[in-house]
Amino acid sequence: MKTQTMLPIAGRENEIEKVWFYLSQKTRNNVFLVGKTDVGKTAIAKEIARQISTNECPKEFYEKRLIMFDPEKLLKIEKDKVMEGKVKKVFNFLVKNKKKIVLYVDQAIFMKMDYWLIRMLYAVITTYNIPFITTVREEDFENYFLQDSAIAKYVNEVYVKEPEYEELGSMLEGHIERLKAKYRVNITDEMIKFGIYTSCLSESPAYNPGNVISIFEKAFLEAKRKEKKYVDKKSFLSCYNTYIKLYNNTSVTEKRRIAYHETGHYIVAQKCENVKDEKIACVSILPMMDFLGVNWPYKITGKTLNYTREYLIDQIAIYLGGRVGEKIFSATESTGASADLQSATNIALSIVMYYGLSRKDENRNRTYVNDYGNVREYLISNTKKEELDKEVQEIIDEGYELAEKIVLANKKLLEIIAERLLEEEILTGEQLEEICKHYESNGKTSE
Repeated sequence: MKTQTMLPIAGRENEIEKVWFYLSQKTRNNVFLVGKTDVGKTAIAKEIARQISTNECPKEFYEKRLIMFDPEKLLKIEKDKVMEGKVKKVFNFLVKNKKKIVLYVDQAIFMKMDYWLIRMLYAVITTYNIPFITTVREEDFENYFLQDSAIAKYVNEVYVKEPEYEELGSMLEGHIERLKAKYRVNITDEMIKFGIYTSCLSESPAYNPGNVISIFEKAFLEAKRKEKKYVDKKSFLSCYNTYIKLYNNTSVTEKRRIAYHETGHYIVAQKCENVKDEKIACVSILPMMDFLGVNWPYKITGKTLNYTREYLIDQIAIYLGGRVGEKIFSATESTGASADLQSATNIALSIVMYYGLSRKDENRNRTYVNDYGNVREYLISNTKKEELDKEVQEIIDEGYELAEKIVLANKKLLEIIAERLLEEEILTGEQLEEICKHYESNGKTSE
């Protein structure tokens, strides 16, 4: 693994500390970096290699070197005898040099795809205690390693979670510097934030580092191709699966309807008293994936662990805020809220059927759903169905009334944000917060 030109990674200090802790043990000195695709597992392994090469590692690793073994390549050999010989040769080398090396295998799942590779994996971890680090997707880890009783008790897991939006900036610093040098194109701090906060609009809607790095790479390439000195918004928007032809053919009236719809969602989300564990990454009126426009929220981890009835009502209001905002613009309702209505209805059903949060004495503190999420039909007569359906509708109406109250109280702000969206097409959460702060300090007094 080449380490000479690698830059240190930021934001993964806890995971790296755990890796060194496990590798430093005399037995069970292995680490399985577990997480979703592109979350940064391989980047952590590369950082371990870099730290060994620069002696930034614990002292006992100063004289060691990281050896990468690629079982995927070996699996392309079809003849079993050849495979057996190759694996034994590699294994004998590892045993002979176990005090001088750290073994790295990218994608541990390949070690479970051949008899001889499986034997080698077991021996490395359970018998010879060769310092070992590998990466594996969480579903593969659960299905193929935790379920394997012969190996599960020897395995050390370090879970690599998706970072928060705020953590991505520091994680990307090294990659952005590399891209600036590679393409000889610059980028402002404001545009870096724009790229991070809109990365959820890609075909792979996740804010893991691998996905975001890929978007920045494409944006720099697009800027270079267009002979721009700086990466701009158009450079990033070229990375997303936007239906530009559809958008360009959409009338101004329809675009404004979408802008008011998306702004309605945003304002209700900002003004609801009980939803404090979510922030908005961006709001867009460009057609993305299956949506004509997008409000993209993300959770603040650990902020809320249990949800009250009031929290769930606020969530219903947020989903219905789009319909309210749209109605203020045109005095009519459209089919654009169908997905929102489905989500709102599902929450209302959960309040009554699953969480036992009904306000009716006869339905409170009980669930009508089994462990598999299926309704216990034998508990519900036709009369009871009508009663539950009526309560679900009352809850949806309560959420709609709350959304309507919030949007009407902030009608001027709705108009300001919607018109700004119509002008710029996409706004990050930070830009929206600035608009709201300016309105609170100046806009209200000038109405």
